[in-house]
Amino acid sequence: MQLTAPVEARAGSHSGARVESEARAWLRRRPAGVLPDALFAIAIAAFAQINLVFQLDNSTPYGPMPAVAASTLVATSVLALRRVTPLATAVIVAVAIAGPMLVTPLTVTLWGDFLPILVAGYSVARHSERAQAVIGTTAIVTGLVIVFLRNPESLTVGNLPFVAVPLAACLVSGRVLRARARSQSDDRARAQQLEAEREEAIGAALAEERARIARELHDIVAHCVSVMVVQAGAAEDLLDRDPQQARAPLQSIQDTGRQAVGELRRMLGLLRGEQGRLALKPQPGTADLADLVDHMAEIGLPVELTVEGSARPLPPGVDLTVYRIVQEALTNALKHAAPTTARVVLHYDDQSVRVSVRDTGPTGGSGGAGANRVGHGLIGMHERVGLYGGTLETAAAPGAGFTVTARLPLQAAQR
Repeated sequence: MQLTAPVEARAGSHSGARVESEARAWLRRRPAGVLPDALFAIAIAAFAQINLVFQLDNSTPYGPMPAVAASTLVATSVLALRRVTPLATAVIVAVAIAGPMLVTPLTVTLWGDFLPILVAGYSVARHSERAQAVIGTTAIVTGLVIVFLRNPESLTVGNLPFVAVPLAACLVSGRVLRARARSQSDDRARAQQLEAEREEAIGAALAEERARIARELHDIVAHCVSVMVVQAGAAEDLLDRDPQQARAPLQSIQDTGRQAVGELRRMLGLLRGEQGRLALKPQPGTADLADLVDHMAEIGLPVELTVEGSARPLPPGVDLTVYRIVQEALTNALKHAAPTTARVVLHYDDQSVRVSVRDTGPTGGSGGAGANRVGHGLIGMHERVGLYGGTLETAAAPGAGFTVTARLPLQAAQR
């Protein structure tokens, strides 16, 4: 007994908690108008019964009172479900009022019969699909026809418009309000869809911007750090043999470091939205290729720059892309193929601009270097060129070296 009682108590508490949880879940799932409809039905049912007792609407009594009271109670009470099951509510109201009439004529009252018919008609028109609304309306009209035929007081000329006009108004208003609610729901759905598409577009734009910034930072850091590593190695070789000559690569390391800091500061300034407060250096382009070539020559990579065709201003994005491709290709040559030389050819025509960078590293080293070069740098080149509808080719050159060739169409860039 000492063991069983606590177990039973726990089982009872768990069962009670489960029932309470299910009740709360049902309350959350129930339609919003259940409680107001239930209170409305209770009020109408109570008033209809009072009306039967005191004959407030001066209805002519017909049939046994218990049958009239039962019919009225069913017709008014079922209105609590008018939004949960509008079709069933309309059918039950019609059957409750007209069904007993097939056996014997009963009293027809304003509050116990006519008002439930109007409410049920409006509800089935407002809260049902078209087919269900037609069925519910047919049931209500059929019930009214039976009432008119079986109740001697109802079938008069004056009662026809008194019943038909309010019922038609309830049915029409129910359908109109349903159409308006559905239109508003569709508008909200479209607004939510547009908002989702806007969020998706913003996310795609942010991802593209992050990728662009990552490419920029990679190009800046990879170039500057690679140059600094090469110059540091050269300075280390010269320290024991010729300390004075070691000053030049050390000075180059300082200059490259300052350049890297300046580039990073510019990128961070763009990220922080400080364009108005900082005098930021503009993005490099083809006009800066000569300075880049001179800088690479100073740090130990002789570069020859050749311009073919009629040079002209390029769209800003294409201009930056050409510069970054040359910078990345020369940096890779310095890292993976040294000692070597390089040649840069910039060719202009009417439809496109083509840039080619070829180093002359040893064949074996270049082949291995070519494998080593497949990393974020070449991936970034492909992404930059693909952004403007261009093509990029990278391969070991015949005989020796490695070649990077990019072609960028100018019309696609302008679009």
